[in-house]
Amino acid sequence: MDNLKNYFRLLAEDKPVDAPSTFLYPLLELAAWFYGQGVRLFRWLYEKKILKRKKLPFPVISVGNLTWGGTGKTPFVEYLARRICSHRRVPLILTRGYSHDEVEALQHHLPTAILGVGKDRAKVAAQVLSEKKHVDVAILDDGFQHVVLERDAEIVAVNSLNPFGNGKLLPRGILRESVTVLKTASIVMLTHVNLVTDEELKALKKKITVLAPQAQVLETFMEPLFLYRARTKTRIFLDKMAKKRVTTFAAVGTPRSFQLLLQRANMKTVRNFEFLDHHEYTEKEMEQIKQVSLSANAEEIITTEKDFFRSKELISRVLNPLVLAARLRIVSGEEMLTDRLLRLLGVRQ
Repeated sequence: MDNLKNYFRLLAEDKPVDAPSTFLYPLLELAAWFYGQGVRLFRWLYEKKILKRKKLPFPVISVGNLTWGGTGKTPFVEYLARRICSHRRVPLILTRGYSHDEVEALQHHLPTAILGVGKDRAKVAAQVLSEKKHVDVAILDDGFQHVVLERDAEIVAVNSLNPFGNGKLLPRGILRESVTVLKTASIVMLTHVNLVTDEELKALKKKITVLAPQAQVLETFMEPLFLYRARTKTRIFLDKMAKKRVTTFAAVGTPRSFQLLLQRANMKTVRNFEFLDHHEYTEKEMEQIKQVSLSANAEEIITTEKDFFRSKELISRVLNPLVLAARLRIVSGEEMLTDRLLRLLGVRQ
């Protein structure tokens, strides 16, 4: 199944696997047209109030994206929840829970937040309230396409490394909806801004201004904090790894961003193993990574926290790699975000 997904992911990114695969493009274009008609109709029915949206009894902040994986929205959900907790308010994170790795990571980093997991977010929220739990605000993870729920703020993450792919909808491209729906965003969050040139970032911001003229813009990146050993949790500072040869493996939306973070920390990535987002590792794959790393004379193997939480026991037992701890950092727009957040929370400034 992963091989098939990877095959179509490559086609969506205009990277044909072989010559015959290019003949699939007309079929994918047709499928994308039908898909586009469906998602436009679905959103239109709610926008015109033909279908009624559900309203929760507390403010809702939606955090979502336009593309197939890799925008960095989950670290931003964590950032928001952490800020809310710092004001002694209780956030309810509503997530569909596509993969237990993200849920476990959020639980690990945010012990005072409430996590609600399920496809029907309104039903999950109702269940939380039925348990007499106090909630001040909900964060709707991957909420941009979940138009069933009313929201008080619409935040859309855009990956600066690959904002909109080839501009085509799934399955011909990586867009989940047309870029025109960005006009509904109240905030557009640009991620990985430190991994693109000033000229590329300027051009992207200009495009966002056209697509989302009412939205304010946040600029963010993932800041590496430290590394820790999988089995012992012993911390290692990044400067201790400078100039070392390392092997990486990751099953995240944009593995390239992870590799670039390590390279920016002066590590030499000699082998990189990339898997589809949320990939479930096998022991055979772990052994292969170990053998290739040894043959490449790599001094360490490094993975992401997201990958580690997905297969902790297996990764620790077979590889015992270093795990990169990183956190989202806002470099522009933080004051604006703080002002909006405090107003939603009813906190006096």
